[in-house]
Amino acid sequence: MDPAKFTTIAHLEHRLCNPLDPTVLERVTSGLGLSAGDRVIDVGCGKAALLVDLARRFGVAGLGVDVNAAFLAEGRALAERHRVAASVTLIEIDASRLEVGAAAFALALCIGSTHALGGYPGTLRALAPLVRPGGHVLVGQGYWKRAPDEEYLERLGATADEMTTHDGNIAAGIAEGLDEAGSWTSSADEWDSYEGLYADTVERYVAEHPEDPDTPAMLERIRRWRETYQRWGRDTLGFGLYLFRRPGRPIP
Repeated sequence: MDPAKFTTIAHLEHRLCNPLDPTVLERVTSGLGLSAGDRVIDVGCGKAALLVDLARRFGVAGLGVDVNAAFLAEGRALAERHRVAASVTLIEIDASRLEVGAAAFALALCIGSTHALGGYPGTLRALAPLVRPGGHVLVGQGYWKRAPDEEYLERLGATADEMTTHDGNIAAGIAEGLDEAGSWTSSADEWDSYEGLYADTVERYVAEHPEDPDTPAMLERIRRWRETYQRWGRDTLGFGLYLFRRPGRPIP
């Protein structure tokens, strides 16, 4: 089964492909001093909902990068509906191959997609030079709320050192020479809403598409995923939003 197909189906009903409260994102981005003409880049932009929102609210020029063609198509349609298509450019490309100028952006985003740049520290290292002095880096990243059980890691196909703690995520940004500017974490309710919709959407797709040869594998996978979340994930895995500022005097 194509992993991209599964991810696309599981997120059919999600506007944001992460467990963040949209009101938190709105509040955080409202305090960044963005204005018309500023450039914003979003690596792993998904359906580009945040870029479209920033273009609509502040008149910024947004560049979104993702490898999921279906998500990008939704993003372009969303930009058209909100009449900001001329301000939002979406590119289907591996983030590691993207070439953009240094200090070109007022804000660099990567929310829930740090794997696209080799993990969380690598993402911070890649995004920091892209923003101008005084600009911001905003990253969404998982963290361990407690030491993960070995069986949980096995089911995730992960290792314990792939993530750190909430405090560790903040420290990583400071270690890259960035100034801490704020952090927020998803609540249990936000996680439950995200995971519940994720699983329910796959189950509904399977029920409505019995002719799809992937449905048995999809059903097995999502039921195992739901059990894994309830048994371990809910108490073990957190998700945080981390805002950093690049030191230096803002460019007028």
